[in-house]
Amino acid sequence: MVREEIRFTHPVRLLAMQRLALFDLDNTLVDRSEAFRCWAVEFCADHELPDDALAWLIATDQDGSVPRDWFFGEVTNRFGLASVDTTWRQYRRRMPELVRCPEEVLTSLALLRDDGWTVAIVTNGQADNQLGKIRRTGLDRCVDGWAVSGELGIRKPAREIFEAAARGCGLDLRDGGWTIGDSPVLDVEGGRAAGLATLWVSRGKDWPPELTPPDRTVRDVVAAVEVLRGEDSGL
Repeated sequence: MVREEIRFTHPVRLLAMQRLALFDLDNTLVDRSEAFRCWAVEFCADHELPDDALAWLIATDQDGSVPRDWFFGEVTNRFGLASVDTTWRQYRRRMPELVRCPEEVLTSLALLRDDGWTVAIVTNGQADNQLGKIRRTGLDRCVDGWAVSGELGIRKPAREIFEAAARGCGLDLRDGGWTIGDSPVLDVEGGRAAGLATLWVSRGKDWPPELTPPDRTVRDVVAAVEVLRGEDSGL
């Protein structure tokens, strides 16, 4: 991962709070975009789709930001496939096999927990897909818990899903903590509304000027862990 200088939106260190770190999954802990591209290449080959199909799939996916039922409805209509449910189910079965979590991310989470932090994952998505990613990448052995919208019936940016993640780790969200993720709305605005400090994983993108900036900005999740570990030393 390429590093960039950590940007501190607020020059003053945030008030002391419990060591709770709630991480987004897709495009924060795991590279969902590359996994989707691999799936799309296979999908085009399996269905003998035209040359422009791959670019259309990637553009229509919008980096995973659109609802999956809508996306697969568009896919089946465009390519004349028989069933939205079948195509979506096959996708959910395959994606956990394609997603990768870099070893340095797993190591960073282990170091964070060694420092006394409680670490959990908060993610939107169908339970079979998201839990498959968590378990196949080994993230289940590097965190203390998770909250998956497909299991709970609650989606980010709702406060309740952050509360569920904290509660699953035996903590109370009212004692504070951090939320870390790549979505300005789901992770940063959602986390802020839940009373959490916010750490945005920019992935090289610019912050939307119409939104209130996060407390910290980094390029990737390893740099995010460095920020959290530095909080106790006054970084």
